[in-house]
Amino acid sequence: MKPQHNLEQLTLYLTQTLSEYEVIPANWGWHIHKGDKYCGHLEYQKAKGWQGRAFHCLPNKLKQQLKNFAQSSYSIRSATI
Repeated sequence: MKPQHNLEQLTLYLTQTLSEYEVIPANWGWHIHKGDKYCGHLEYQKAKGWQGRAFHCLPNKLKQQLKNFAQSSYSIRSATI
């Protein structure tokens, strides 16, 4: 799969998983908003996993879902973010 296609799949996954949040693609990841509140930037790095202020603002249940997805998904491991 092409990296751009993988990024689109990741954005779709994040939009669905973080359904209470607005997920906005950015140059190096995503901007995450909840209502009028800016939660921060979210990115995935192969060596470090999920990072950014937005990741630390998410409830533990959502953090765990993202971690599990990263461990089990070919799309995220092959994407270049």
